[in-house]
Amino acid sequence: MKKLFLSLVFLPFAKTGPSNSVEIRGGKWPISFESGRASYLLIFRDQQVMMEEVYDTVVFANRGQLVYLDSALSVLKRGNDGDEASFSTYSVKRADKKLDGRWYILRTKYSSTNFRQQEADAITKTIRGF
Repeated sequence: MKKLFLSLVFLPFAKTGPSNSVEIRGGKWPISFESGRASYLLIFRDQQVMMEEVYDTVVFANRGQLVYLDSALSVLKRGNDGDEASFSTYSVKRADKKLDGRWYILRTKYSSTNFRQQEADAITKTIRGF
């Protein structure tokens, strides 16, 4: 009983997660940003795998690499359908849909996800907030 009481007392002071986490999109196909002490993580569910929940992570070693993603999304927003920004570990491609508007496809070596313009704007806002 004493151990249970002490664990309940100290539980609110325990730090269990990263210092800063922002959910870009929730639901069945989540996308989130996390910032730690030395790096930034973009975590998303792989949309190529339908039967299981497989997550992938794009690791940004420093804030400078995040700025490249921000710049890529800004250029793609002004660009055309099919434009692509490629980096060493991932790429972002603009894929417009006639009825749904502007979409983007984020690809890593083994996985991919897509997101709309509103979510791209949320990613840009999050990057600028870090």
